[in-house]
Amino acid sequence: MYEQVLYKVVDHIKPKIIKRLNRYNKWEYGYNKEHDVVVISKTGQIGEIYEIQNLKIALPKEKNVHKFNEDRWSKTEYPKALSRIKTVFDWKEYPEA
Repeated sequence: MYEQVLYKVVDHIKPKIIKRLNRYNKWEYGYNKEHDVVVISKTGQIGEIYEIQNLKIALPKEKNVHKFNEDRWSKTEYPKALSRIKTVFDWKEYPEA
């Protein structure tokens, strides 16, 4: 039976080229004629490439992705400076910088 899909993840650019251009932040925002892809990343790095109705879109590279160990929510540790603040009054006394 036919199953209609809206998008698919493609890999028509070699991973070696993506890694090299990501290292130097060489991907320019907009259409890249050489690789036939629209880059929507303003950082100069790309991640996955999606194809929607024959239009290839390069998404920005993911940063600081939190991986969960289980299906349940787990508490992440606060930075040491924030763990000292207990009330709103402590927050108001905390320096702005």
